[in-house]
Order: sequence, then C-alpha cells, then structure tokens
Amino acid sequence: MSGMDDEVEIELEDLAGIGSSTADKLRRAGISSVKELVAMPVKELLERSELGEGKAEEATKSARDLVLPKVVTARDFLERRNMPKLTTGTKNIDGLMDGGLEPGITELIGAYGSGKTQLCLQLCVTVQFTKNRGGLNGAAFYIDTEDTFKSERLLQIAKRFGFEDDQLLDRVYSFRAINSDHQFEGLRQAVEYTKKSVRLLVVDSITSHFRNEYPSRENLVLRQQRLNSFVHGLQRLVTLYDLIVVVTNQVLDVPEMIPGVRPARPVGGNMVAHGSTFRLWLERTKGKTRVTCIDSPKHARGMTYVMLTEGGVEDAEEED
Repeated sequence: MSGMDDEVEIELEDLAGIGSSTADKLRRAGISSVKELVAMPVKELLERSELGEGKAEEATKSARDLVLPKVVTARDFLERRNMPKLTTGTKNIDGLMDGGLEPGITELIGAYGSGKTQLCLQLCVTVQFTKNRGGLNGAAFYIDTEDTFKSERLLQIAKRFGFEDDQLLDRVYSFRAINSDHQFEGLRQAVEYTKKSVRLLVVDSITSHFRNEYPSRENLVLRQQRLNSFVHGLQRLVTLYDLIVVVTNQVLDVPEMIPGVRPARPVGGNMVAHGSTFRLWLERTKGKTRVTCIDSPKHARGMTYVMLTEGGVEDAEEED
C-alpha cells in the first residue's frame, strides 16, 4: 500500500533534512532505501546507526511523510488495493479466498502431513505465472526453518503446470534458518530481494524455532516478544511492498475435550493470530485435506477440500 511511485527512485539525500553525511551513516547501518527507513522504528535505528535521537526521529519522519499517505478515503483505499491476486493452483482454495491470495499475511495452520509445505511450494510455482494465468510474474523467497524446502518437489509440481525445464528454480530463493536469530537474518535478506523481483515470501514455519528455544512457561514472555517482533517485520514488508506473505504454523494438542472446540490450537497464541490477515486451517480427513477459512477481515467463514498428489495440491470433491 505504498504511496510512492515504484518507478521513481528516490535517494536518501532527497529527504528533507537529510544531507550526505546522514545518508552515509544510514547506509553504513544497512539502510539503503527510503522504504527501509520508513519501516525502521526510531529505537532500532538508534541501535543500528550512528545517529543521535533527534536526527533519527527527523529521518524517519521525513521518510514517512514522503512515502505513506496521511489520510485516505475508503474509496482510495479500495482502488489502491485493487490489484491482481495470486492463484493457489487450486480452484477450490481460490474460490474460498475470492480468487486467490492477496497482499497480507496468510497463515496456514495444521498438523504434520496436512499439506502446508506442499501448498507453499506450489505457490512458489504459481507466483511465476503470467497475470492472465493468475500469477504475478514474480519470484519467491522461502525462509525454511524445518528443512522442508526441496527443489525436486518444485520440479514435480511445476511439471503439472506445464513447465518443461528447470528455469523456474532460478526465481525461487531459499534461506535455511538454523535458529530464531538466523530467522531474523532471513527476514533482512528477504527485504533485499523484495526490492527486486520477489512478490511472495514464505516462512515455513514461523513458530518452530521460537517454540524450541523458549520451551518453558518462564520463557513465555520473551518468546512472545521476539515472535511479535518478527511478525511486525513481516507486516512492514506487506505495507511497503504490497507483498504476499504465507507462513505455516504448527498446532498443539488440547487435552481438555470441550464440545464444539477443536482438539488442537495453533502455536504462537494471540501474537500470530492478531498478526495474520487471513488464517486457513488444514486438516487431514478420509484421505483428503479440508481447508477452512477460520479468520479473515473480508471473507466469509467457509471450507473446501483438496488432495495431495505427485503434482502438488489439487482439487478434491467436497464431502456430502
């Protein structure tokens, strides 16, 4: 939802109150674009750069004033968000999401084997489709925290969609995050690639490292703080680059069987729930996967069915 024309390259020196000396300090801190400066909280900017508090506040305000619109009407907002959607490669899920995925964070929740990773890999293929096929003619960046990213699987899925060679692999960038600190580094790397051609960012899974590194209740507050920081980093990318972000999330068994309540709940609690724009729950049932839209600001609650095949995630008949 950027208010800045992507065709016009604006340098840091073009900002009000930012001279060459301040711009050099920003670049030494790893901030090379106005959009990056917009996304940077003053506290973080102070930690990363040589700027004083007054200059840091001035720099971020100048960037926001240039890039972000102050007040817009609902009509303006609708027109600016009226952009192509990304097909999931299945008519059933596309129908559930009114045509496909759109800018925002889509959370895929499910147990092991429910098809979360398979759908993520399939999206890495469909994002490369031309727009008249439901794609975005863009690249994908995949932050892999569980060693589930497989190029061979991408080729199997691509074959189903008519890709005859392996050139599509050159437009899927994989980052293997080995711990939560490294996962943040993956997010910083994703920013650099998003400036170029990436239109889809996948995090598979978003909670795994945080869950493993902060296991006890006494570490819960710190875990949620760090997880919240990561989610906010994703939200900034969505806002500044109209990026489609897809994250997978694990589930926890719920020992108390309460009538009408699922016997499992997503990991991450309210931090992930509130940070996600759209939430899809994937459940294996009778050889198929039931996909339920459990939360969305614009879609009706509904469900559909898909199946996992050699060619990826395909439509399945709905149960009677």
